[in-house]
Parts: sequence; C-alpha cells; structure tokens
Amino acid sequence: MVLRKTVGTAVALFLLGTAWVWAGNGDLAKTREIPAGESVAYYLQACLTTFGTILEAKNSGGLFDGGQTCRVVAVYNPDRQGIDVTVIGTQGDPKTSQTVLENFLKVILKLNPNLKKNFGVTLQESDLSMDYLYAKNGQVLMRYREGQFLQGPPPGSEPTDTPMPVPNGL
Repeated sequence: MVLRKTVGTAVALFLLGTAWVWAGNGDLAKTREIPAGESVAYYLQACLTTFGTILEAKNSGGLFDGGQTCRVVAVYNPDRQGIDVTVIGTQGDPKTSQTVLENFLKVILKLNPNLKKNFGVTLQESDLSMDYLYAKNGQVLMRYREGQFLQGPPPGSEPTDTPMPVPNGL
C-alpha cells in the first residue's frame, strides 16, 4: 500500500513537472505572419540538403579519387522577392559546376506540385538566383540569373585566393 502511494506521488510530481516544462514551450506555438517565400525557402532547404546528400553519396569516388561534396543554402530574398540558392562544392571546373546547378534547378522545379499544395506557390526560373561557390577558395564559379548561366563572380566583385570561413556543420 505504501509502495502504491509512493509510486502514485512520484507519477503525479512527474506529470506536474512535465506540464510546467510544456507550458514554457507556448512561445513556439505563437503564430506570426511571414512571407510565403520564407516558408518555401525553408522547405527547399530541407529538400535540397537531402538531394545534396544523395548526390554526394552517388559520386563519392574511392579513397583516393576524392569525390564530390556539396552543401546547399536556400534563402528568401525580400528585396528581389525571389529565392537565392547557393551551392558550396568541391568541383573547381566551371562546366561541372554548371551541371550541378542545372541538376539542382531541375529538382527545385520538380517540387512545384508540392510547393503549390503546401504554400500556394509555383516557382518559375525567374524566381531563382543560384550560385556555385568553390569551397577551396571561396570564388563563385558559376551563376544562374534569369534563365542564363554566367561564368565567374558577379561584375564589380573582386575574386579572392583566400578561403572563406565556413560555418559549423558545412
């Protein structure tokens, strides 16, 4: 009988403590308006990260071959009202980097049915701005703007030979 009361008291205290913790997470449930572009960018980030991982696994090469590594960042650009996609990779050849951007572009456009269903948005090529950043020196090798692939960094920017700092997790 005493054991039953002790267990009952322990369970009651646990539930009270858990309720207190859950009550503190109410801030996470607050709603706020954000542009649909931000939601689309979050969705694309998740999908493109998965695609990048699959691409990396398929082209991993052998122990001495190196292989292809890439990370993708997708953000909403409110000034342009479009999605900016940056692919950070280890391919130093502009032609190969263009192929990588083309593949990511195809994946993004194939996600349109899901984007329409979830966010009421259909992306056009003109909604996307893409860059391929060579991870070893921080240079933009290839850009995609308004349906065209452009080689090299944007006009007016100075190329650098020093590596860019890479955030944790990339």
